Amino acid sequence: MPERFRVVSGPFTERQIAAVARLHAAEVPDGFLSSLGEPVLRLLYRHVAGSRLGVVLLAESVDTGRPLGYICGAIDTSALFAEFARRRWASAVPLLVPRLMHPARARRMLETLAYPGSSDPGLPRAEILNFVVTPAMRGRGVAALLFEDLMGWFRQHGVPAVKVVTGERQERAQGFYEKSGSVLHGHTAIHRGVQSRIYVHKLVGDGYAPKVTPRYDAIKRAMDVAVAAVVLTATSPAAAAVAWRIKREDGGPVLYRGTRIGRYGKPFAMLKFRSMVVDASRLGGPSTADDDPRLTRTGKFLRRWKLDELPQLVNVLIGDMSLVGPRPQVASDVQRYTAEEMRLLDVRPGVTDWASIVFHDEGAILAGHEDVDRAYDELIRPGKIALGLAYVENRGLRTDLRIIALTALALLGYRRTTELLQRDVPLDLARIRR
Repeated sequence: MPERFRVVSGPFTERQIAAVARLHAAEVPDGFLSSLGEPVLRLLYRHVAGSRLGVVLLAESVDTGRPLGYICGAIDTSALFAEFARRRWASAVPLLVPRLMHPARARRMLETLAYPGSSDPGLPRAEILNFVVTPAMRGRGVAALLFEDLMGWFRQHGVPAVKVVTGERQERAQGFYEKSGSVLHGHTAIHRGVQSRIYVHKLVGDGYAPKVTPRYDAIKRAMDVAVAAVVLTATSPAAAAVAWRIKREDGGPVLYRGTRIGRYGKPFAMLKFRSMVVDASRLGGPSTADDDPRLTRTGKFLRRWKLDELPQLVNVLIGDMSLVGPRPQVASDVQRYTAEEMRLLDVRPGVTDWASIVFHDEGAILAGHEDVDRAYDELIRPGKIALGLAYVENRGLRTDLRIIALTALALLGYRRTTELLQRDVPLDLARIRR
């Protein structure tokens, strides 16, 4: 039976980062980054995975979690290396000093560090930094999926073309890139005496027309900041009253900070007005029904009118979230995502989306079930994911404005909200809402 695999983009554990570094050192011993050494490679991949300039995609066995391959890309290699040097130099320098004692290694390392700033200015700044698939999994679809997902990530960032450098003797890699539509641009010698080929893979001009443009992202971000600032200011008296009521009821903290997974797999602290008893996470799972005994009296009122979500506008202001987007999930749920579902992490999570409107009564749906988390997985999670993916595929300024308007109508109890929603959602709501 073929080994099942999935592609994950983070958040990564130290074990996963170490596995990527080991794969690099073992499978590409002569690669231009290999001269840095495995300990520095761990630092580098950890930095890339957390930087807005780069991404690491790891293919793992579904059954065992064993690493099967990975691909790493950067929007701007030179800027990424400069950012790495600026932020990680204190950790990297002690690890590099022993390698400087060996003249040959020192020369190769210096050539590696000089490479990003010395490449042909006419070439794309975006680049595949490294691409490795274990020998046992070559030809089984791992490489194709990793490459496709990385090109999708580049497209989301408005990248028109990507540079690929591969060794002159790496015939299998050359064949893969050529079959994928990459065009040979020329040759280079990153290290003296070692020839490599440069390919360019175009992402526009080949029939691909990105649905989302950088202009949309800029307008969306400006709208997020403006609306969040206005609403926070206008509701500050109500927020103060809510905070006073929460504190008065049981003396516990006013805000709940829950770790959620944001865009490109980066965790962040999502803010909410606390609606449950202190240390509620130790008393039950992440799903909450209307009859959950952990809810406080004030919390029930806040959830009824969605007032507990108000502090998330602070998350919107600082850029962790957007007004509109798939709802952020806990790490354990993201780890269950399939390769297709990982596309939910291509956008900022939102305060509201289609699923927030369709499942506005989520607590009532879960009420009465003995195993609330299981009921959530069976009754709500599939629909939320389907609606989230539909939003990622069809998002735009008009869609965002409609979702905001429909969310307001749903909060006010307008009965025809679902009817209006059906005109916008490219899915059968009767099937989604079982």
